[in-house]
Amino acid sequence: MPRLQVIILSRDPIYSVFLEMTIREHGFHPRLAANIELVERWSTAALTVAWFIDLDQQTLTVEEVAAKARLKAPDAKLIFLSSRFDAALAQSCIRQQALALLVKPIVIPRLIQCLNSLRQEVELLEHDEVLPSPTGDRVERDTREAAPDFSDHPFLRPVRLTCPICGRVFEGLRFKLWTVPVSDTDTDFCPICPERVHPELYTAMVCPGCLFAHYVGKFEQTVCQEALRLQFLSTQARAERRQLAFNLDFQGERTILHGIKSFELAARSALDLKLRGNLKLAGEFYLKCSWLCRRVGHRPQERQAQEQALECLSRAYAPYRPIDDRFPSAAQVAQRMEAGQEPLNERGIAVTGFLVGELHRRLGHLGKAQEYFKEVLNMPFLHRYSSLLSHIHAVARALSEELQGHQPRRNP
Repeated sequence: MPRLQVIILSRDPIYSVFLEMTIREHGFHPRLAANIELVERWSTAALTVAWFIDLDQQTLTVEEVAAKARLKAPDAKLIFLSSRFDAALAQSCIRQQALALLVKPIVIPRLIQCLNSLRQEVELLEHDEVLPSPTGDRVERDTREAAPDFSDHPFLRPVRLTCPICGRVFEGLRFKLWTVPVSDTDTDFCPICPERVHPELYTAMVCPGCLFAHYVGKFEQTVCQEALRLQFLSTQARAERRQLAFNLDFQGERTILHGIKSFELAARSALDLKLRGNLKLAGEFYLKCSWLCRRVGHRPQERQAQEQALECLSRAYAPYRPIDDRFPSAAQVAQRMEAGQEPLNERGIAVTGFLVGELHRRLGHLGKAQEYFKEVLNMPFLHRYSSLLSHIHAVARALSEELQGHQPRRNP
């Protein structure tokens, strides 16, 4: 899948180059536009997740930019840059639901927070894609199911999907991405949002027919073996998923329970259908399930989801564990992989290994956590991902301090 596009409009050559390099490092495809017309044109040609608009030397107001964004890139988040800061400008950004107002000279950690909230760790978190409507010859009237009318909803919009497993055509809901404010991320990359805002609720789409679930951006593109598809559609398998889903309707507005069950169904779908990268994928879904449990204070359920995530991610990361304190070769990795397991790229290896350590830490296995953090920090390629390296260093350092605090003091 091509990298998600971020468009930069700035007449400042220093900041343009700096933003381009930083955005690319975080896994996006940056494009430098000379004028707002190019920003609009490029936004309709590729999936655009953000506009970085430098207000210096621009005649456009925040309101004018926001209006253009909603027309040409309704899912793009807005990040404004400016050399000045005053109450009127800040209020304009708040009213237009901008993700951030970055005041020059830009504070690097604040920029990293913005990029983290956009990608929510690209290797971990899947960004929704704008899906085209199914072509006419693929849609059959007797299978079409419509969600309630949400065309005027301030936060949600409908999407029409065709289930790749059972062929059911239905409508679901997703967030308008630019309406979901994220201020920071937790150590396990859980987005930190205002109270009662849960950006994960509509991440996984669920077919009302067979209860297949996946990220909305990959839902229709799912491919699996025919034998596994037929087994997934068996009466017994359907009944098991129906029981797991508590007979919930996932097409309308969702509660926390809907979100949790959608991720459980997505994890089950990935494993049962042996989707590409199913171990890491299922680990991601269980991890997101734990985030929702954490937000509502359900510690036992959070812990259960973390244990399930840890099991999947540990298996996904196992081939990359060091041999004699050295990172394994490609041949050694291949020999250690499970049947059908997909290789991870460098960033994916580092993120997965870190999450294994972080989940151990959150589950109270501090020694194991320290072991995995050390492995990841010793990876020969980690220096290429400076923001990730800084994040892992910070978490590992906090853990070391915690372990030192648990050690008994020696008598003088």
